[in-house]
Amino acid sequence: MKRIVLLVACASITACSGHIASTQMSELDDVRAMIQKAKDAGAEKCAPALQAKAVAGLYHAAHELDEGAANPVSENDDLISAALSNAKKAYSKAVKGCAKPKPVAPEVISLEGVFFETNSADLTAASSERLDRAVKTLQKRADLHVQVAAYTDSRGKASYNLGLSDRRAASVMDYLVAHGVASNRLTSKGYGESSPRADNATVEGRAKNRRVELHVM
Repeated sequence: MKRIVLLVACASITACSGHIASTQMSELDDVRAMIQKAKDAGAEKCAPALQAKAVAGLYHAAHELDEGAANPVSENDDLISAALSNAKKAYSKAVKGCAKPKPVAPEVISLEGVFFETNSADLTAASSERLDRAVKTLQKRADLHVQVAAYTDSRGKASYNLGLSDRRAASVMDYLVAHGVASNRLTSKGYGESSPRADNATVEGRAKNRRVELHVM
C-alpha cells in the first residue's frame, strides 16, 4: 500500500524511482544497524550462519541499488526484508545463546597436613613435609600460577579470622618462595571463615575448615 500511494503521489516516474531508491537506502541503513547490533551481541560466534546471510543479503540489496539494477521495486524490498529478518534472528539467537559463560572453578590443590600454631601464622614443624611436596609439584608444573588460599573455622570474630587467614596464606607463600618457587607465580589471600567444607559445630568439622589450598589461576 505504501508503494502504491507513493507512485500515485509522484509527479513523474523518474521522481517516483528516486524517492523509492532513497527510501530503500534508508531501509538498508536499518539493516546495517541491526547487523552491527547482532555482531555486538556475539552473533558471529553464536549465530554465524544467520549473521552471514544477513550480511550477504545486505551486500546484494545494496549492489542492486548502487548499480541501478532494473529490478521491480518488490524484489528489492524482498532482498532488504530478508536481510533484516536474518539480522534480527541472529541478534535474538546471540542474546539467548551468547550469554557470558559462568566462571570456571579453579583447579584446587589441597595442602592437607599444613598446620599453624594456635592463633598464629607460624607454621608447625610437621608442615614442612607437605609443603616440600608442594614445592616439587610447582617446580614440575612450571607453567602454573597459583593463589595460596587460607581458611579458618568460625570461632572468634569474623574480622579476626579474616586477618589471621590472610597472614597464614602469606606465611605459606613465603615458605614456597624460600624453597625455590618463583615469587611472580604466587599470590596469597585469606578467606577467613567463608566457604566452610564441614560443620563448624563439631570438632572434626572445624578441623576440616582450617585449611590451606593452592588455587591454580
